[in-house]
Amino acid sequence: MKKNSAVITGKHKVYGVIGDPIAHSLSPVIHNKLAELMGKEAIYVPFHVTEQGLEHAIRGAYALNIKGLNVTMPHKQELFKYIAKVDDSAHKIGAINTLVYSEAGYVGYNTDYIGLRELLKENAIEWKDKNVAIIGSGGAAYAAYVSVAEEAKGIHIFNRTLAHAQALKTHMATYFETPTFLYEPHERCTEALDIVIQTTGIGMGQYTGQMPDCTEVVLKNAQAAVDMIYHPAETQFLKYAKARGCRCVNGFSMLFYQGVKAFELMHDITCDTESILAIKRDILDNMEV
Repeated sequence: MKKNSAVITGKHKVYGVIGDPIAHSLSPVIHNKLAELMGKEAIYVPFHVTEQGLEHAIRGAYALNIKGLNVTMPHKQELFKYIAKVDDSAHKIGAINTLVYSEAGYVGYNTDYIGLRELLKENAIEWKDKNVAIIGSGGAAYAAYVSVAEEAKGIHIFNRTLAHAQALKTHMATYFETPTFLYEPHERCTEALDIVIQTTGIGMGQYTGQMPDCTEVVLKNAQAAVDMIYHPAETQFLKYAKARGCRCVNGFSMLFYQGVKAFELMHDITCDTESILAIKRDILDNMEV
């Protein structure tokens, strides 16, 4: 099969991902492989955009007829100011990770929660009527909350700054009635926690080899542990969870499936399962995740 880069013509539509930094992103791999397999004349490229340049970048991308953009840190919250319409998914999570071109301007979506939900399903991690612990209170924690809130028995948020955890709880109370409880890192809860979702950056980059302070507390009775980090593939948090007998999953599948959903929104199609799984296997076979 020919690579997109070898056959780019004036008919190709342009898509991309913006962020700061951006060189590490796997999104171009996911989207370009999907475009090849689905027969789309499209090319997807990374754009390094600073906070100061965000407004100009969005206006310029629209003027250049760029048909869709994914958005990574640190722009997911700031984008609300610069787009024409916001989907309910982005309002609930309070962040935008996907822009789709429309005649009126870009429409903002959030597919992160779909990515996490697909990860849970793929690994047979059932959250219905379960107590779910979420470590952290940043954008990833908001997505994790939305993923499980409609069916979870309760959500238990562990965070070093309770004010940030309270802000998450207050925001979600607008959309969900799920019982939600807040804890400082070493604080114990009386309920047995069934699933733990780690949403912070502890375990990657300069924090490689470290794990959240609440790890021992939240994993005491857990059956499943999810770390949204995918590089390294096994964080210290997951190593600890594995030693306690938990079913352990890193964040690659979340990244992958949110990307698939973003691709579907940008191209207004539904990808077939066979193609999706073929691309996932190919990426895993050829990249360290």
